[in-house]
Amino acid sequence: MVNRSRNGALCLCAMTLLHVVFADDVIETGPSKVKVLTDSSFEHDTQSVTGATTGDWFVEFYAPWCGHCKRLEDTWEQLANKLGEDKESGSVTPIIAKVDGTIEKGLTERFGVGGFPTLLMFSKGSMYTYESERDLDTLYAWCSNGTFRKGHGVAVPKGWDQMTPIDKAALVFEKTIKKDMEQIWNFHKAAFFVALGLAFLLGLLLGAIMCAGKPGKGGGGKSKAS
Repeated sequence: MVNRSRNGALCLCAMTLLHVVFADDVIETGPSKVKVLTDSSFEHDTQSVTGATTGDWFVEFYAPWCGHCKRLEDTWEQLANKLGEDKESGSVTPIIAKVDGTIEKGLTERFGVGGFPTLLMFSKGSMYTYESERDLDTLYAWCSNGTFRKGHGVAVPKGWDQMTPIDKAALVFEKTIKKDMEQIWNFHKAAFFVALGLAFLLGLLLGAIMCAGKPGKGGGGKSKAS
């Protein structure tokens, strides 16, 4: 009877301990400070083209199946938490965000994302690519206090909604007509030159016919009687 009571007490203590441990984990984890961006929310949230009022954004483009992205996940959360603490202390810090590149393909195409993970900083209408080590200290040093501005930035590519009619026409030409012309040039060079040569010969022939049909300067008229 004593043994049963003792075993029951031990089980109760073990369950209580597990409950405390897991409860502490939940409290320490809390909600993620990493913002999730989509094709529809990206420009509204970041205002990346104008660099207006939302501040700087450090964005990870990732793929769920990417091993490098999985290894970066915890570090990315830690970076967001660390910058969040700096912000609470009064510092101006970038917002940490992520984009699922396998779903938001419009964004990956817009920003020229060719692999995962790709880390881009958007600041005051310019875009900076992170190309260093992916440990917490190096990431923090690069994105805090505007250190990233020492690198080479480019103008943020416009989305469809931010384009002028001329920009949209140029994009359509780039994606359709120009692409078709390049394919014809790459695969049908011989046909292109044959068509060009025939057009040239046809032009010469028509020119010769037109010249032959014109009367000469000294002929074709009646001489006056003396």
